[in-house]
Amino acid sequence: MRRGIAFTIAVIVLSIGAAASAAAQDADPFERRGWHLELDGRGALEAWNYNISHEELFGMSVGFTYGLRDGLVFTAGWPLTYVSQRGVDALMMGGTFGVRGRLYRRPRWSLFAGGEVGVSDADTYVPPRGTRFNYLAGGGGGVTVRVGPRLHLVGTLQLIHISNAGIEGAGRNPDIEAIGLAIGLIIGF
Repeated sequence: MRRGIAFTIAVIVLSIGAAASAAAQDADPFERRGWHLELDGRGALEAWNYNISHEELFGMSVGFTYGLRDGLVFTAGWPLTYVSQRGVDALMMGGTFGVRGRLYRRPRWSLFAGGEVGVSDADTYVPPRGTRFNYLAGGGGGVTVRVGPRLHLVGTLQLIHISNAGIEGAGRNPDIEAIGLAIGLIIGF
C-alpha cells in the first residue's frame, strides 16, 4: 500500500514538473497577459544630416513588455544614451512607450515590427544648437529567438528621431535621424 501511494505521489510530482517545464519552454514573448523584462544595448549612426554636426548614439535600455493580446505587446522603456556630437558630448535619459506586434512565428523564433514615442532630458544641448529636452520617436523590426525557458534574445533594426519639435523656435530645432541596432534579452516572469 505504501509503495503504491509513494509511486502515485512520485508520478504526480514528475507530471507537474514535466508540465511546468513544457510550459516554460513554450513561453512566448508575445503571449497574452505575459510580463517580460527587457534589457538591451544599442548603437546608432545619424543617417541623414539636417544640423551642423554628425551624431553617434550608444546606450542601453531597461524596460518591460505586457501582452495586450496574443501577438501584440505594450512596451515601456527607460533608455540611457551617450550622444557623441560636435562640441560637448551628451548623456541623455528618456522614457518611452509603444507597441510591438509579431509578424511571423516559428517554434523557436518570431519576426516583429513596432514603434515607440517618448521624451528625454540631457546634460547639454542635443544636438548642438538644440535643447536639453527632446521628444523621441522610433520604429523598426527585428527577431526574437528562444534560448532557454522564459529567456529570449532580441535583435532590432531601429530608426530613431530626436527633436524638440520647435518648442524654442525654428532656429533651435535641429534633429537627429539615426539608424541603429539593439541587441538584448527578454526575460519572462
